Amino acid sequence: MRERMTFFASLLVCLLVTALIAGCGGPEVATEEPETEEALRVAEVFPGSISDEGFNQVGYEGLMMIRDQLGAEVAFSENTPVANFVQVYRDFADQGYDVIIGHGFEYGDVALEVAPDYPDIKFIVDSNPVVEAENVAGITGESWEAAYLCGALAGLMTESGKIGGIAGFDFPILVAQMEAYKLGAQSVLPDVEVTIVYVGSFEDVSLAKEAALAQASAGVDVVFHIADAAGIGVIQACEEAGIWAIGWGLDQNHLAPDTVLTSMLFNGAKLLLQDVQKVVDGTWTGEVRLYGLETGVVNIADFHGLVPDDIASQVEQTKSDIIAGDIEVPYITESSD
Repeated sequence: MRERMTFFASLLVCLLVTALIAGCGGPEVATEEPETEEALRVAEVFPGSISDEGFNQVGYEGLMMIRDQLGAEVAFSENTPVANFVQVYRDFADQGYDVIIGHGFEYGDVALEVAPDYPDIKFIVDSNPVVEAENVAGITGESWEAAYLCGALAGLMTESGKIGGIAGFDFPILVAQMEAYKLGAQSVLPDVEVTIVYVGSFEDVSLAKEAALAQASAGVDVVFHIADAAGIGVIQACEEAGIWAIGWGLDQNHLAPDTVLTSMLFNGAKLLLQDVQKVVDGTWTGEVRLYGLETGVVNIADFHGLVPDDIASQVEQTKSDIIAGDIEVPYITESSD
């Protein structure tokens, strides 16, 4: 009997210790073991959930491609609080990862702060077209080109002459897309009214939904979002209000098949794979690298039969004109509202 009691007491202590360790954790961190001892080690830091149906999920798919196609050991931190950004970076660096990817514009300053202390590590910040240092590269698709197409489509599809845009934050890369969306709409409908709202969250579905419902109440009949997981709320609102939505990141038509006209596609997976391949090849450099419509890194999704043929053809012609250089979409980082 004494032996059994001793066993259960030991088991209880182990369980309590395990619970305490788990409770002290911040962001969720996961690691995939390498295929070989010499495998490249790549870590990625995500501000949100890797299953958000948008930006973070796209980045996670890229990390899995790096693992599967390059044989890398990979690790990631998701739902990473802003207060933990620098520490998570340093933790991965101290663990000896060869490449650390910050998935989002906001990681630019973090990479520049941490990188000088780890000169042998390569830091990649995606969706950031400005950050660069000897061992820091800012890479992004020229998403503003695709956003321009979304604006042209919205301008051609609106019946009220009022369209909306909802973004998570007023980061320069997001402002640039919303301003391009506005320019695209104005190119086909000069007098169009464009209402842009920055809700201050990538996660708050209810907040984004309220913002979209408010726009619908004001007469807006097409809404484009760049809001990650919160964007689901925008789509829900558009479906309830009976107006059009334009998604972001992945083809989001499946979320509301009769509501989502198209989605601005950001092939972040391809973007990340291409850049880490440069590390493998020995050609990687710390500089800004941009990928436009012609590369396939950014695009717009299928119209799923919701857009009349003449409008679809007009949008496709606009895309061709951008690729050919006949239309130049500017990178505008300050809102014109």
